[in-house]
This record gives sequence, C-alpha cells and structure tokens, in this order.
Amino acid sequence: MAFDSRLPAAYLEEGPVVTRVGTDHLVTFDYAEPSPIMLFFQRWWRRSITMLKVGVVVGAVVAYPVMTVMSHRIDDSDVVLPPSQNWASAESGVAINKIARELEGTGWAGDRASWHPQARLTAMPAWQKATADALAEHARLMSVIAATGETPDPDLTAASRLLHGMPGDDMRPRLTSAAEALNRFDTRAARGLAVLPSRPDLLKAESRLFAGWAETDLTDLTTQINRDVVEWPASRSDIIAFYGAKARAHVAREMLMVAERNAPRLTRDPAVQDALTKARDAWGRAARMKPLIVSNQPGDGMLMANHLASMGFYLTEANRASLALADALDTLPAEDLESVAALDADLVPTAP
Repeated sequence: MAFDSRLPAAYLEEGPVVTRVGTDHLVTFDYAEPSPIMLFFQRWWRRSITMLKVGVVVGAVVAYPVMTVMSHRIDDSDVVLPPSQNWASAESGVAINKIARELEGTGWAGDRASWHPQARLTAMPAWQKATADALAEHARLMSVIAATGETPDPDLTAASRLLHGMPGDDMRPRLTSAAEALNRFDTRAARGLAVLPSRPDLLKAESRLFAGWAETDLTDLTTQINRDVVEWPASRSDIIAFYGAKARAHVAREMLMVAERNAPRLTRDPAVQDALTKARDAWGRAARMKPLIVSNQPGDGMLMANHLASMGFYLTEANRASLALADALDTLPAEDLESVAALDADLVPTAP
C-alpha cells in the first residue's frame, strides 16, 4: 500500500520499538497522604447530608402535631357589636357574630378531611358544635316568643333548623344560611314586618332556658367525674363535656349582656338589676375557664386539678342565679312591665 511504503523499513520488518522503563525511574506513592482540607470538606459534606436526611424525617414527624396545636383556637372573648351597626334584634347580631367567628377564624373543624390537623382535635369541635346547638335553641325560643298568632317566625325557625347539624353534612353552608335567615329577621323587624319579642318576656324565657342548660351540663359533668375508670389526665368524653358546657356558658353570658345593655328601664328595679348582674357574672366565670390541659383527676390530688368539678360548681351557681333572675322578673310589678313593653314598641315598631 502507498501508506506502508512511507514507513521506515525497520518498522515494517521488526515492528514498533518498545523501550522498557525500569522500576528505578518510577515515582513511588507509598507515603502519600490526602489533603487535610479535602478530608475536612468530605466529612463536612457527609455529615451535612446525614443531618439533612434526619431533619427531613424529624420535621415530617413533628410538623403535623405542631400544626394540630396551632389550628386549635377557641375565641371566648366578648362579642362587641359596632355602634355603626343598628340591630333591631341585638340577639340576632350576637348570633351572627358568633357564627362568623367560627367560620372566618380557623374554620369549622367538623368539615375538615380526615388528614387535616384539625380533624385530630377534640376540644374545638366540641366547642363549635355546642355553640351551634345553643344558638339553635335560642333562635327557636325567639321564634316562639316572636310568633304572629300561633305561627312561629319563619326566619328564626329556619335559622334554628339550620344551626342543628345533620350527620354527614358540611356545616359551613348550613351556618351561612342560618346567618342569612337571622339577618332577614332583623331586617324585617327593623321595617316593622316582624314581631320583636318583648324584652321582659324574652329575658324571662332566656333565664329558664339557660338554667336548663346548666342542669343538663351538670348532669353530664357529674357522670364523667363519677366514672369508675378515669383516664389521665382526662378522656375524650371528659373534654367534650367540659368544652360543651363552656360553649353554652359563653352564649348565655353574651345574651345576658345584650339584655343588660338594651333594657335600661327594666334594670332600674334593684332586684332585677342585682339578679341580672349575678347571673351574668356566674355564667361568665364558667365561660372564662381555659385550662391548658383539661384534667379530671381526683379533687384531692397533689398536682392535677379537677376542671370538670370546677365547671360543675360554676354551673350550679349559674343555674341558681338564672332561676333567681326569672323569679325577679315574675315579681316585677305589672306597670313596670307595661312601661318597658311600651318603650320597646316606641323604639322598634312591630307588626300587628
């Protein structure tokens, strides 16, 4: 070939020349060591990767309980109606504000999916359910007192029905519709198209309703306190009973405060004023209980208190004070009741 013809003849005859290099010419690395700086960075990198993996695992394990705790929020502060809002029925305004607090705050816990942190809560769902049930009973009471003839008010009746949750139904649409029904009643009352309950009759009926709440909750609390087997520090049933009573106590206190603010002539009677103040304060002490951890341990324990027993004591006082308020209104002279009813009629015209 033309290419082979250009090669040296010695290469073609004998092949490539290989030069053997002896070991004397090689550099040995028997005593070589890696750089300390590289070793440091290598160890640092491995430890960083390990810590990152451990942090991810720990974060995933700890984040869910932390999110559960942070999603637990019970707003038991006073309901303050802005002066710019002119409510014909202040009770409706309080109920609407209570509903808005639960929906626009942390949300309704009972509507959450099973994976949501709020689905693991016990106290907050019990508080919300008892709040809705208490508002439903109060709306039903108002619908009967504000009846036109023998027909209860339709909007208040609808609100009461919607506030009672149905198993399996989402509460947000029901509560939103209930708030709209309460607002319709207030609008109709402001225009003279609905009958507003007279303040003495409503307050008397509320007092007996609240006393019934205290008796029912006291029975539930007593059942939990006297159980043969008591979990430490409290069982799920204990927490539900405690926060259910607390929620109803808060609704009762807010409604009594509404009555005190909107019935100045009714409270001029010293006996009525004293009874109303005692009832409001008694329900307030029950509503303000906010233990960090609910405990249902023996009352003579060295460390843990019995919060259910304390709540029961406050409810006993609230029951007694509510019945005393109803009795004080019963003994109020008829002329005073008529003057209060006339004042209410002058302030807000009612339908015939």
